[in-house]
Amino acid sequence: MSFKQRFLLATPLPATWMSNVIIHNVYVKFYTDVIGLDPKYVGWVYLAFNIWNILNDPVFGVMLDKMKYRPGRGKFLLVMRVTIPFMLVGIVAMAWSSPSWPQAIILTVFLLELFLFDVASTFYMISAVSYGYLAAPTREDRIDVEVVKSWVGNITSAVATIVATQLLVGDAITERTTMATMLMGVVLVNAALYLIPALLLKDPPELYENGDAGNEAVTWAQLKVDAKSILSMRAFWAWFGYGITALAPMGMYFTAFLFLMDHVIRSSGTEATITDVGSMVVVLLLLPLAARMIKRVGSRTAIYIGFVPYLGGLAALFFVTQWWQVLISYIFIMGGRYIMTTAGVALEGALIDDNERLTGTRKTGSFAALRALMSAPITGTQTTIFMWIIAAYGYNQNADVQSETAQWGIRIAAAGVPILFGLLGIVALFFLPYSKKVEADLSEFSRVRRGDSTASIPQKPLSSEEIA
Repeated sequence: MSFKQRFLLATPLPATWMSNVIIHNVYVKFYTDVIGLDPKYVGWVYLAFNIWNILNDPVFGVMLDKMKYRPGRGKFLLVMRVTIPFMLVGIVAMAWSSPSWPQAIILTVFLLELFLFDVASTFYMISAVSYGYLAAPTREDRIDVEVVKSWVGNITSAVATIVATQLLVGDAITERTTMATMLMGVVLVNAALYLIPALLLKDPPELYENGDAGNEAVTWAQLKVDAKSILSMRAFWAWFGYGITALAPMGMYFTAFLFLMDHVIRSSGTEATITDVGSMVVVLLLLPLAARMIKRVGSRTAIYIGFVPYLGGLAALFFVTQWWQVLISYIFIMGGRYIMTTAGVALEGALIDDNERLTGTRKTGSFAALRALMSAPITGTQTTIFMWIIAAYGYNQNADVQSETAQWGIRIAAAGVPILFGLLGIVALFFLPYSKKVEADLSEFSRVRRGDSTASIPQKPLSSEEIA
C-alpha cells in the first residue's frame, strides 16, 4: 500500500476525532468555567447522552451492515458524506450558549445540540470504521494506516487542544464572545479535514463482492442469527471486556488534563500547551518503531508491553507538582496508550475477519452495535464519573483557587480511575485467543476476500473454495 493510499485511508476518523475533542473535551470545561453550567449538570447531560447511545447505536450499526451498495454512489462513503454537515452544525451551535440563560435552558440546549451531533457522528464513525477494514484488508496494512492516522489525528486535534489550553487554562483570555469566535476557527479547520475523505476517497463495488450483508433482510430471525454468531465467540467476550476497561477513561483524557493543569498544577496556557503537544511529538516520532515492534511480537503481546509505561505514567500524576513533570508523565502515558491502540486496530480487525470466516458475511456494524449496547453504561459514563468525583471532593467552578481536597479529587479522577480500569483490562486480555499465528492466518483470509484492488501485496487468483 502506497503512502498516498495510507494517508487517504487515515483521514476519515481523525476528522471526527477532532470534532470529539471539541465537543466532549473542550466544551465540557467551556460550559462549566465560561458558560457557568454546574458540573453536576454536565454529569447528568452525559448520563442522558449515554442512555441515548445505548438505544441508537445498535440500530445504526445493523442498518449500515444491511444497507445495499448503490452503484455510482457507494455505501459507507455515501453515509459519511451525508452526515458531515449535521456534525458541523452541532459543533457550531454549542459555542454560542449564553451565561445569562437560566441553568435549565443551558442544560436543555447543551443536551439537544449534543444529540444532534451524536446521531450524525455515530453513523459517520461506524461507516468510517467499516470502510477502513475493507480498504485495508491485512494486519500490516491496518497497522501502517493506524500509524499515519495517529499522525494526522494528533496534528489536527492539536489545533483544538492548543486553542483550548490558551483559552481555558490561565487568564489570558476571559471574554466569552472572543472565545466562541476563536473556536469557530477550529471548526473551520475541522470542516476542511472532513472534505479530504469526502472528496478524494472512492467506494468501488469490488470492496463489497465478498462478505457484504447488503442483500440480507432486516428480520428478527436474521438479527438473532447475527447476534448469536458474535456472542458465541470467546474472542468477542475477551475483547469486549478489554475494551470497556483498559483505555475507556482515555476517551475524555483531555478534559482531565485541562482540570489538572489549571487547578492542580496552576500552569499557564503556554505551559499546558507545551506539555500536551510536547508529549505527543515525542510519542509520534517513536510510533513507527512501535509499529515495527507490534508486527514482530504480535498485537496481544504488544498491548501487554504498552501497559507498563501507561500505568507507570498515570501513577506519577499523583505526585507531580510542576508542568514539566506532567510532560514527562504524559510521554509515558501516551506512549503506552498508542502502542495499545495501534495493536488494538489489528486485533479488532482480526475479530471481524474471524466472524466473517465462520459465517460468510461481514458484520462490522453489528459488532459496533453489540459493543455499544453492552458497554455504553461503562465506557460512555467516563465524563460523568470524572465530573461526579470532582464535585464530591468539593470542586467549585467559581473559585480562583481550589481547595486541597478538590485538587486531590482531580488527581483521583485523572489518574486513579484510569489505573483501576487498566488493571481490569489486563485480566480481560488474558482470555483473548489471538496469538501472532492466528492473527496472520486471519489477515491472509481477509486479503484474499477483498481482492486485488485493495491489497498492498501481489495477489494470487481466488479459488472456488476461497470465494465460498
